[in-house]
Amino acid sequence: MKDFSDEIKREIKDVQIEIVKEIDRICSENGLRYYLAYGTLLGAVRHDGFIPWDDDVDIMMPYEDMVRFGKIFNDKADTKRFFYQSPETDSEYCLTINRVCRNESVILEPTLKEKNVHHGLFVDIYPLFGIKEGFFARIFRIFKAMKRALYLYNEPPKHKGFIMTLGAKVFLALKSKKGKRKAYEKYTREFARISFDSSKKVCDLSSDIKMMRAEFQREWFNNGIRHKFEDLELVIPENADKILTLMYGDYMKLPPPEKRVFHHNYSYIKLPDGKEEKID
Repeated sequence: MKDFSDEIKREIKDVQIEIVKEIDRICSENGLRYYLAYGTLLGAVRHDGFIPWDDDVDIMMPYEDMVRFGKIFNDKADTKRFFYQSPETDSEYCLTINRVCRNESVILEPTLKEKNVHHGLFVDIYPLFGIKEGFFARIFRIFKAMKRALYLYNEPPKHKGFIMTLGAKVFLALKSKKGKRKAYEKYTREFARISFDSSKKVCDLSSDIKMMRAEFQREWFNNGIRHKFEDLELVIPENADKILTLMYGDYMKLPPPEKRVFHHNYSYIKLPDGKEEKID
């Protein structure tokens, strides 16, 4: 697959840093918690910054903190540069993760390419929910999380096999557009009833099934600690080792050279300074 130029990829990272710096400022000034997540957390611990062949920034927030972050964003953020993207602020946005986007930029990705939404370069915010423990609780939770995402996205998943695609089409056919939105909101309220702070374990219910199976001890996060990330000091979970081991195993071991590649399937990028590239 054709790749973007090294110059564009370097500048994508600069924009990501600009966005996460603003998120960090708002959270620090308003008593909100966030934590670097997934490959960004791995990059912080293993490389003190981005994984060299990666480009994005992911963070997690306790769901309650994410809701408050969204409510105060327009009052606290530099809204000339940044936009808070959620199903509430962007009517056709249809993912269960929220985002802070950079105005005056564009990045086209397969999941949203055809949607009439803000397409700016972004930092993803994954909500962390408190959860009930036990095998059956996990099965029902994952099933509901998948339906929640399906009803919001309102299209069957691609490349997931015949059975899953057929099942998704059946679920979608049984509800009107308004009914799907109500179902998404119902599942969100249901997940939110178990708070982050009152739970022994917490979970990301907006990722793929593998990540939704991962149950984290809440105490692994606590209020977080500052850690070097490029030229910043950003917040990581207090026990990042436990989290990274659960997700990646021997996470300090580098992958083989052939897997150290830019992995996002973007087709077009335009930076705030006007530079742009397209991949056919």
